[in-house]
Amino acid sequence: MYEQIKTKGSNFEIVYVSSDEDLNAFNNYHALMPGLAIPFSDLETKKALNRKFDIEGIPCLVILQPNNNKDDATLHEGVELVYQCGVRVFPFTKQRLENLLEEERKKHERQTLTNLITNHDRDYLLGHPSPKQVKQLGLYFSAQWCVPCVKFIPRLISIYQKIKQMLVENGDHEDFEIVFVSNDRNQESFDSYFNTMPWLALPFGDPTVKELAKHFDLRGIPCLIIIGPHGKTVTKQGRNLINLYQENAYPFTEAKVELLEKQMDEEAKSLPRSVYHPRHRHELNLVS
Repeated sequence: MYEQIKTKGSNFEIVYVSSDEDLNAFNNYHALMPGLAIPFSDLETKKALNRKFDIEGIPCLVILQPNNNKDDATLHEGVELVYQCGVRVFPFTKQRLENLLEEERKKHERQTLTNLITNHDRDYLLGHPSPKQVKQLGLYFSAQWCVPCVKFIPRLISIYQKIKQMLVENGDHEDFEIVFVSNDRNQESFDSYFNTMPWLALPFGDPTVKELAKHFDLRGIPCLIIIGPHGKTVTKQGRNLINLYQENAYPFTEAKVELLEKQMDEEAKSLPRSVYHPRHRHELNLVS
């Protein structure tokens, strides 16, 4: 992005503020960068910048507007903005961010199942075909190298099969399906991991994978995003809802979650206010 901006004649500049442990690490890392840097030995300036901008973690990209010294002109979310919007976010002005926000809003309004999971070069998914009209679709962002992902898979498979069986028993002509969106590092890992799954998948390395991650502002995996029959996002909290309510979470709507929460509140009313446990010498009180 930096080089794209500079080729257009902009005076935009990046200054690297190092948190490297030694000079050799600093030199090796800075050699990969086209921008400027605070000297490694200048600890005072680096500490002052960290204090001024209240840096709590890295990577962090703070955007300054030289012609606007107001506090609200300083952006601390540079990394997130570059990740989500790329070069389109330049020149990082308030007006530019508002325009991008409006573009994203319209993009989500136009969201359909077809434009989410296909592109102009591919109109298919890997795996067994789904014979029915899909009522709910889960986009499962995961990878074999991710330990929480691997641990969540058996539960997700079990819930997936229970939901499909529940729909059959209810005589529902619509179906529930999951599409695996891989973050695996190579084709071999993808193939090995996908072979454990009973659902569909985007091909490994498909450009739609990165587009979906940006579209939904993916922050970590595993993540299960539920899409409704008209292509609109139902919830990004599919994994949490399955952990809380198992197959009863289906169809994952706000109304269903609200109903489940009310049921849990009613069940809690019947619980004893206090209990005795053999490993404790005192009474244990129930807290909400």
